[in-house]
Parts: sequence; C-alpha cells; structure tokens
Amino acid sequence: MRDLREINLAMRKNIAVITGGEAAEVGISLKSAAVVCKHLNKEKYNVTKVIIENGRWWAEDGGERILMDRGEFTYFKEGKDGGIKIFDAVFVAIHGTPAEDGKLQGYFELLGIPYNCCGVLQAALTFDKLRCKQYLSQFGIKTAEAVLLKRGEADYAAAQAMALPVFVKPNKNGSSYGASKVNDAADLLPAIENAFKYDDEILVEAYLKGTEVTCGVITAHGKVTALPMTEIRSKSEFFDYKAKYEGNSQEITPAEISADLTHRIQRTTEQIYKQLDFKGMARVDYIIVGDEYYMLEVNSIPGLSEGSLVPQQAIAAGYTLEQLFDMSIEECLKSREVAAV
Repeated sequence: MRDLREINLAMRKNIAVITGGEAAEVGISLKSAAVVCKHLNKEKYNVTKVIIENGRWWAEDGGERILMDRGEFTYFKEGKDGGIKIFDAVFVAIHGTPAEDGKLQGYFELLGIPYNCCGVLQAALTFDKLRCKQYLSQFGIKTAEAVLLKRGEADYAAAQAMALPVFVKPNKNGSSYGASKVNDAADLLPAIENAFKYDDEILVEAYLKGTEVTCGVITAHGKVTALPMTEIRSKSEFFDYKAKYEGNSQEITPAEISADLTHRIQRTTEQIYKQLDFKGMARVDYIIVGDEYYMLEVNSIPGLSEGSLVPQQAIAAGYTLEQLFDMSIEECLKSREVAAV
C-alpha cells in the first residue's frame, strides 16, 4: 500500500513554467520564471521549468536537463521514478516572442493544454502597440498621437513634422529595447535606425508631459480586479531599461495620486481587460496629464520578478506571491474543466 506522501505526490498537478526564448527580453523571462518556480505551492503542484534555448526545449528535472518532445510537450525521464512526463497546465513566463505575440498560445491550444495567460488573438493584438491603440480607441480609451514607420519606406515626413520631443520605439517589442526620447531634430533619424534593430515597424509617438502610472489587473476568485497602482518616477529621460531593471527609478505603490483618478484608472484598466477578453495577469501603463490620462500600452505577460511591478502591486493588495501565482494556475485549470463539460 502506498504511504500518504506517495498519494499526495500523485494528486499534485504537474505544472510547466516555460521560459527563455530568443527575444531581447530573455534575461527578464528567466528572472520571472525563477520567481514563479520559487513561489508556486509545492504541496499542490509538481513544478518543472521548461527552457527554450537555441531552438531546443529543455525540461529541468532533478538537476538534469532533458530534451522535450515538442510534438506532445512531454519528456521522458530514466530511472525508478521515471517515465513519460506530461503536464496539466502551463505557466507562461516568456516576455516578447513567442508568447507575447501569441505563437506559443496557439501551440498549447492545438495540444489542448491550458495555460495561464491571454489567448492567441489578445496576445497578437496587444503585442502590436499601434493596432491595439486603434482598437481600444473605439471604446473611449485615450492614447497619444503616433505615426507608424515601416522598414524600407524612405518618407519620414509625417514623423519629422511632429512637434518635439517625441518617443521613438519598436511597434512590437518590450522592456524599452530600442526606445528613446528625441528632443532634437538631428537625433530623430539615428533614433529611428536604432529602433529598427528590434522591429520592422517603428512608432514615433507624441510626448505627453505628466505622471506615469501603471496598473496591474488579475482575475481573483472569478472576478476581474485592478490592483493598487504604481507611480513611476524615473531618473532617466523616461521609464527605459535602466529605470525598469537597474534601479534607476522610484516606484511608489500605491501611487500618490487622487482617490478619484485612482478609481477612474482602475475602472478603465478593468474595462480594457474585459474588452480584450483577457485572462490571467496583465498590466496597463498610463500617463496622467492634468485630470486626464492616456493609455501607453498593454502588457499581456508582465514581469514577475520579486521587484517587478505586478508583484509589488499584488503584495500591496494583500496577496502573497504564492497566492498570486496559485490564482493564475487555478483559473486556467478551471477553464479546462469548463471546456470539458
């Protein structure tokens, strides 16, 4: 007869935390995955990190690296406790492609494996900053004026006609890679050339002077819930990579803004989440100008390192990281049960 420990092990759900990838943000992805693996409840879940690296997928199991079968998202382990390892759900901890553009979600949809983030359509739309803004503007969401440039087009007249300063950034990228603030006309073309290193489409966006805030949003116990907001006080020209990941900013949670603005932005964040038919965790960035606020972008897979914004906000809301990640897994497991009915 098996002892209680063996029975408990058999009852645990097998969760893959997938990370890595080939995007510029791979380092951030690995940090997020490490935090998720650390805080997922080991009494409820058998947690395996799966790393996408140099075109191969590896499962980390008991100090071993084992090549995954990508046809079925399984792997085979030798030994007494070995055999074919399958997963009940996937926690996605990849920033940039192939997750934030929806490719990975399409793969899991085909295999019928539930995952904890938004779906294919939502990821593809929010990864494309301009098209996402255009879609959400139909529902009264205010955004900054922007011009789209495509690689190979010689005519930058519309961008050059914009009042300075402007922001130049890749249309489909994250973590502020390739982004810069342009104050002088002579710096515009070099900024565009730098941004084209990261994408074949570039946004030149009007600069709005104001207070930058960001608002996480989750589904908590079946209800869409905006988290306490964070106010960003960057020591750089804007909230760039150094400000985000190297401590070159002051992040204040909850944001020191009026109760009325807080309430309005949180309700807008919940509206965006519902309008996009999201699931899991997301984050929406804004700039406040006077009594108005403008959406900057939607992050479908926000950073999850212990210093990242959504974890900060979840803790301010009274959740532990274990509770935050557990809710995310429980939600996607529930979606499988609903689909099976």
